[in-house]
Amino acid sequence: MPVEKADATTSALGCGGVSGHIPSIVETSGLVNGSASLHAVTPEAIRRPHTGSRRNEEAEQAILRAAAELLADGDGALITVAAIARRAGVGRQTIYRWWPSKSAVLLDAMLHRADEAAPAPDTGDLHTDLPAFLRSTFAAVPGNRSLLLGALREALGDAATMARLAAFTAARRGTLSEILGRAQRRGQIPPRWPDTVVDQVFGLLWYRMIFAHHPLDDHAADDLAAALMTQLRTDQEG
Repeated sequence: MPVEKADATTSALGCGGVSGHIPSIVETSGLVNGSASLHAVTPEAIRRPHTGSRRNEEAEQAILRAAAELLADGDGALITVAAIARRAGVGRQTIYRWWPSKSAVLLDAMLHRADEAAPAPDTGDLHTDLPAFLRSTFAAVPGNRSLLLGALREALGDAATMARLAAFTAARRGTLSEILGRAQRRGQIPPRWPDTVVDQVFGLLWYRMIFAHHPLDDHAADDLAAALMTQLRTDQEG
């Protein structure tokens, strides 16, 4: 997947500001202090001159919302920075000033979409919550496969993109850990459940996404949920 990068002019401005700091996905996605909300900002509301290297929160949220809307409309691999800027009502240089590449801004936008598309259900029963989370998580993969694989390829040669990809994955792991933590407090699983339980979920997701040898569908989600519940129950009995 071709990755759109800043040209020499925008690179000279400094990705992430004049300090050279590349903002983490936590900073760029509004997840500071545990907040996962994305403010509703219309493109018309933020058409204004750029404000230099310091981020303008309204413009930032408009860019993330525009990117998320474009992701919802189609294949992330086909989205351009120009299209994101046009929908957000900002210039392309504004995006490149705050993100080092198209993959970076789309990864940040994907986190918002993931929180909305695959939240942490809380029905009071892990037997319901776990399959529901896995189904919604797996269902979101096909439409973003090209983007995620492209981001992974870019991340192998770019530390900033790798940090964003790792933070994106950590956030999704955190959502699953939240579900398991509630189950643990209800006494449904052992007081100390292994991290490998979470690894199995995202290991299967990435393996099937990369090699596409089997689908990531409801059947896969239900099979995995049943296997994990059996594993956790065995650990509890032991």
